[in-house]
Amino acid sequence: MNRIAWSNLRSASGRLSAAMIAIAVSVAFIVAALLFSQAFGDTLRNQVRAEWAGADVAVTAEEPTDSVAAASGTDDETAGLTESMRDTAAEVDGVESAQLIQSGFVSLTAGSTSVSASVSSVPQGQDETESGAPPQGGDELMLREADAQTLGVDVGDEVSLAEFTGPGDPGADGPTFTVSGIMPGSSSSGLTLYLTESGLAKAPTELTPEAIRIVAADGTDRAHLAEAVDDALEISDSAGAVTVRTVDQVVADQLKQLSGASDMLSTVGIAFGLLAAGVAALVISNTFNVLVASRTRILALFRAVGASRTQVRGASVLESLGLGVAGSAIGVGLGLLLGWGLAAAARAFWMPEFAQMSLSPAALIVGPAVGIVVTVVAGLIPAIRASRVSPIEALRPVDVPAAAPRVRWVRMTIAVVLGAIGIGLCLLGVSSQSVVFGILGCFGLFVALLIGARAFVPPLVALLARLVSLVTGRSTTVKLAGRSASSAGGRTASTTGALLIGVTLVTAVVVGSASLQRTLELATAEDTPVDLVVAGGASGAGTESGNSGDVSSVLDDSPIVEDRVDVDAAAASVRVDGSEASGDLSLTSAAGAEDSPVLRSDGYDVAEGTVLLDPSALGVDGASDELDGKTASIDVGGTTLQLKISGSYDVPAGTALVSGADAQRIDEAAGDDLGEQTWVKISDDASTSQIEALSSELDGVGASADAAPAQLRAQFASTFQVALTVVLGLLAAAVIIAVIGVSNTLTLSVIDRRREGALLRALGFTRRAMSRMITIESLLMTVIALVFGAGVGTFFGWVGTASITPESADPVLSVPPIQIGLIALAALVAALLASAIPARAMSRIAPAKGMSME
Repeated sequence: MNRIAWSNLRSASGRLSAAMIAIAVSVAFIVAALLFSQAFGDTLRNQVRAEWAGADVAVTAEEPTDSVAAASGTDDETAGLTESMRDTAAEVDGVESAQLIQSGFVSLTAGSTSVSASVSSVPQGQDETESGAPPQGGDELMLREADAQTLGVDVGDEVSLAEFTGPGDPGADGPTFTVSGIMPGSSSSGLTLYLTESGLAKAPTELTPEAIRIVAADGTDRAHLAEAVDDALEISDSAGAVTVRTVDQVVADQLKQLSGASDMLSTVGIAFGLLAAGVAALVISNTFNVLVASRTRILALFRAVGASRTQVRGASVLESLGLGVAGSAIGVGLGLLLGWGLAAAARAFWMPEFAQMSLSPAALIVGPAVGIVVTVVAGLIPAIRASRVSPIEALRPVDVPAAAPRVRWVRMTIAVVLGAIGIGLCLLGVSSQSVVFGILGCFGLFVALLIGARAFVPPLVALLARLVSLVTGRSTTVKLAGRSASSAGGRTASTTGALLIGVTLVTAVVVGSASLQRTLELATAEDTPVDLVVAGGASGAGTESGNSGDVSSVLDDSPIVEDRVDVDAAAASVRVDGSEASGDLSLTSAAGAEDSPVLRSDGYDVAEGTVLLDPSALGVDGASDELDGKTASIDVGGTTLQLKISGSYDVPAGTALVSGADAQRIDEAAGDDLGEQTWVKISDDASTSQIEALSSELDGVGASADAAPAQLRAQFASTFQVALTVVLGLLAAAVIIAVIGVSNTLTLSVIDRRREGALLRALGFTRRAMSRMITIESLLMTVIALVFGAGVGTFFGWVGTASITPESADPVLSVPPIQIGLIALAALVAALLASAIPARAMSRIAPAKGMSME
């Protein structure tokens, strides 16, 4: 048995090379994913340990603390961590120092960049800096190296802090701080600024105690010190809802909480690696099926000289095992190189302190194990077929089998039933908005498609060949290509199935991403139909007189402005009857823009007698419907109007909306003091940086701009583009393996059809015609995979979008024609490249040499 397996491997080494590459790629994918996720986990561990460096014991709150009570230093148990606790801990024997760490959120502006950040106390014992020195005064701060690179600041640069009111909102002007020093590494919990106690007092935020850092005296055991501190807090009756632990325990707990990110990376990587391995299994199974067909006479001779079925079957299994071991070994090497490259890229372009890649037992075991198991399983059916070859087959000539016209009813029945169940589950997932049912339905339908491929792919390839031959004047080359593909139905179906997996998944990701993005954009547009509102497009409310020309110039010169319209806006004083809520707002109406394309929806249409406003603009903090139904007295030009309030946080800043009829009365009351707003429509492909630049330019000419809706849509687009790029990159392995499968199938087809090729050459076929026949065969399979893959992938994309879309939004199917066209073009180009070597081999068959082969 071993000799048979070794003989088979030596004789078919060239034919098995493509299958070996396929399994090596999938194993490399899994190994690299596991190595990268481990390096990511090591990075998180290093960050957490760095934040607690220098401390030995930590006192942390079990529940959210009350910042007001903590700031007052009361001993109430509900106050959480307090200064009195710190004082109690500092008096324990063995404690060198105790520090109460406080933090809060602010809006940080550095140059033209505005981001959210957290401020925190400078930890005692962490005064090591890459450059500069720790902060000493109340106007200095320190931050980590990665955060400094993100902001583009260095020692000596100034940054301003403001009250945090929302992501991307620069907030009002606040105190300015100078960067005194830059610490190594990066923060594990977002961008963090380290300030002195006097600096924290100036920061525009409410501070919340986070922990009490305790440094032990030399020679003091951490565990014993933690117990002593805990006892001291209990005796002093100031323990509250806090936990005293060693820093090692705190780090372990935080790492457990953060491990979800690295675990998710491992899960995603393994999932896509298994997908690639599944595609490789089709390629391997196809390869062994062809090898068994081409070895029929040799296997029959083995049987004739005494080899048993068990020996022949065992030899085939050993052959697949040897292929799996060799391919997995190559895959491990490629995975190590890929993992090292990913880690190096992460350090160069993302996180300078990203951990070095280290060998992981899981990566070195899981990857090869998957490769070997997949290869052996894929070779089982061909091995069984090999064992069924009878000795009499040695007396028969080997030739290409005739096309089987019969319908495979069993296979078709299973495929139809499974497909019906899959479609039913998909529709159930859509109607009930269940992601689980949607995934199960898509999986069932996809499996049904692969099972039924053997029944419908060969006839469709033959039909397509006949149609193409009619268009090309009944080309003999096209007919022969179609006959060859349809006659070897199993080989054609498995190869097309491998392509089908890649095309379907790529199409599903592209369509699903575009559909979900469009769905969310339309849902957002329902509430905020105007992308950008500029208060005072002309001299009027809220702007300096004479800046209208500057505003118009900025908008006209901007490449992201698609359209704009000026609407009347009257300055008014608004107060809520029966309460102290009041404020100055600009009153306008969407009726002034109803004939302009700037409106994305009718979300700003207001019923007569109603005013739509933001409660926070009147000093009311709470739900948007807190003022609903109450009466607002609106003073405009000495005239007072009574309107019912409808609360909404989606109106432009400093603006209230009324109906067209009410707007006419308000405009007449305003008289000569009537101002204007400019409503702007931003292009759908505008980036957040372009929108920020436009807002900055408008601020520079003294205009107040609210671009929150446009920023939100741009953030959606950016997020989806990043996710799409990552997923398509992960799918690349499966697509590459599918292309390898096409090339492998065509190469084996050429080997099996050498006598046929020699006969055709003898009958007058040119080398170019022979080469073209193989290329057309590749294109026929690719077109079938494209048609079914694009259709099923589009359906999957819609199911995924409808399954995860919230009830408040209606799912929208969006099929991006350019991206789908690029997928089709890439598939056709890949088919041409995959057929290049087999086509050349077919064209070089000499008539005399080919006819002489047995």
